[in-house]
Amino acid sequence: MFVFVTLILYLAGALLFWRRVKGYQEHPNTSENKKNKGLVRWVYIGIAMVLSVLHSIHLYSTLLVNGDINLALGNIFSLVCLMTMIMFWLGALVRQITNLGVIVLPIGFLGLFASSYTPGTALILQGAPPSLWAHLTIAILAFGFLCIAAVQATLLFLQEKQLQSANPGGFFPALPAIQTMEQNMVQLTILGVALLTINLVTGLLSSWQVHGKTIELNHHILLSILAWFGFTTLLIGRKMFGWRGQIAAKWTLFAFFLLLLAYFGTRIVTSIILA
Repeated sequence: MFVFVTLILYLAGALLFWRRVKGYQEHPNTSENKKNKGLVRWVYIGIAMVLSVLHSIHLYSTLLVNGDINLALGNIFSLVCLMTMIMFWLGALVRQITNLGVIVLPIGFLGLFASSYTPGTALILQGAPPSLWAHLTIAILAFGFLCIAAVQATLLFLQEKQLQSANPGGFFPALPAIQTMEQNMVQLTILGVALLTINLVTGLLSSWQVHGKTIELNHHILLSILAWFGFTTLLIGRKMFGWRGQIAAKWTLFAFFLLLLAYFGTRIVTSIILA
């Protein structure tokens, strides 16, 4: 019952964010829509915070089993979606990204639904060394930052497409300026890449502690390294060649797709499709 109510609240929250975006579309210059730093903005941030707390309460009960962690696919997916939610409202406290909630809240909904109704095969991790816990924590944080960067990249790509069209509309009035969107995307990518770099290092350490060898070139490691190169190439290209707009957005989405495959690709096949 708790999960069902939280899912309904997720849908209600997404609808409220959608109404906010629609308000920008229909009345972009009204004083109400300019209260981005006022009470209205804080109400929407508060909605995301409350949903994150409710999501955390449920996930705590399914993720931890007698002091051990259950790394079922649904739980891990739910955890990274929750982290994306938290990264969203933390970012909204200091940046004008509140309208991203129209995409981020459905991501949180999918995560909660997955852990509740399609968790996949249980995978209990017992007696994990500290380095493995650090590896998992940093991996989830990195994914959260890069997921928000990918959301920004998607909206940036659509925003530029609208500007190039003869009759721009849709989300355009509700989005920040292109320069602001790019700055947000790049800064989130820098933070995500830094954490991803640390994550790869801690992954090598945990692999050494658990398996007795420093590296095992499976699909997860290989795709993670390719994703790291993709994000790093974006940052270098922006610095050296001035990559902006759709080029930067496409590189971000491509690298995030590789990271998505690294985190969930094989697990989806083995835990859901083959099962």
